[in-house]
Amino acid sequence: MSLRYTWHYTILVFSMMIFRLFTLLLSLCISGAWAAPASLRTSTGSEISLRTFPGEGNTLMLGFPCDEGLGTQEARASQSLSRLGIEAWLPDMLGAHALPVAASSMDQLPPIEIAEVIDQTIKLSGKKVVLVTTGRGALPILQGANMWLSQATPQDRAALIGIILFSPELYAVKPAPGVEARYHSIVSRTSLPVFIYQGQRSPGRWWLEHLKVEFARGGSKVASKVLPNVRGFFYAVQDPTDEERAMTDRLPELILDAIKQLESAQ
Repeated sequence: MSLRYTWHYTILVFSMMIFRLFTLLLSLCISGAWAAPASLRTSTGSEISLRTFPGEGNTLMLGFPCDEGLGTQEARASQSLSRLGIEAWLPDMLGAHALPVAASSMDQLPPIEIAEVIDQTIKLSGKKVVLVTTGRGALPILQGANMWLSQATPQDRAALIGIILFSPELYAVKPAPGVEARYHSIVSRTSLPVFIYQGQRSPGRWWLEHLKVEFARGGSKVASKVLPNVRGFFYAVQDPTDEERAMTDRLPELILDAIKQLESAQ
């Protein structure tokens, strides 16, 4: 074997080793270069802590907990969804404003901060995003989503799949017995695809079809499902029935089913 041939062979082997090493390092850098942030900062000066549950898929659930402000069951559902490839972020909006851990505190959340959380989530993650909230959280989240939609680019708007509402409370005035429910104007101004879950034992069940009509006026594609034998906040009640415990265990399945329906509505 000539010296020249040996030299060329050595260079070739060395080059292949360098290439493989470079490829390995590049793959490691790509996989580890980005991680979900621990918090988000808004233009209002708020520092919003995040609980994050990484998922390998291209869908992210942005949940705004409202079960006494703790989001305990949402966190458990997020862990399950993460294992199924759905990433989940749970911003602590109440903690950012030192608000008491009560559902009524959701009324005080600034819609502009919700809009900025949505914007940062879409831009930082690069994923399709679905919003999830419950009860009185529906109003500020819808207000923030509509504010964001009015300013977002068409490309960013396409990244927002829609919103999942569990037993939403969107009344303009609390309905009296026998009086038709009146809803906040944000309902008829919403154009996002919407999926509503309503407990069969919740008073809101009787106004569900009326609420869907109001959403449709804004151009929303609306779907819903009545959950049998449970109350509106079945996963947060202090005295759950066996049916409510079983339905709570199904939260990841319910969210995943709603995401699929929202994606098909796009």
